[in-house]
Amino acid sequence: MSMLRLAILMSCLAFSSNSFSGLLIEPYIGTGMYSTSIDAATASSYEASTDSVSTIGGRLGASFILLSAGIDYSMDTMSGGSRSNTAVFVGVDMPILIRGYAKYIINSDYKDDDIKDAGFDIAFDSGYAIGLGFTGLPLISINLEMESSKYKLEYPGASDIDNDWVSYMLTVSLPLDF
Repeated sequence: MSMLRLAILMSCLAFSSNSFSGLLIEPYIGTGMYSTSIDAATASSYEASTDSVSTIGGRLGASFILLSAGIDYSMDTMSGGSRSNTAVFVGVDMPILIRGYAKYIINSDYKDDDIKDAGFDIAFDSGYAIGLGFTGLPLISINLEMESSKYKLEYPGASDIDNDWVSYMLTVSLPLDF
């Protein structure tokens, strides 16, 4: 009888651990607007810009009941430049067809032709993003995301100049939970 109880207990533990966690793969694509601003005290010749941006990316991680966490990678394209971000994310799926998530950007590679033509190098400083998604449609999620990142413009022989990036994105994603 003891072996039967052990087998039942092991089956329950295996079933519960498999049913409450899984692999999350979530590709996404989207578009939005971004704006940049430069510390005007030291770079008065450069104007702030606002333009459209398109993005493609994906999330890879684990999901646990209503929570998910993992790595997010995205590639942005805008007129005159490109950008790629690597971030860690954590998300919460609400039972009312809404989900929220936050990303902490750990690395960003930003290439802007106008800034490069002016002789500056761009170094990533910090960044984060928050998002809210609607999950009421079959298989897809419609997400609204706001991102804020900071970069340093480096010019040989001069002090660093702050460059702030703010974007608002509308993305469509396909969250696949295995």
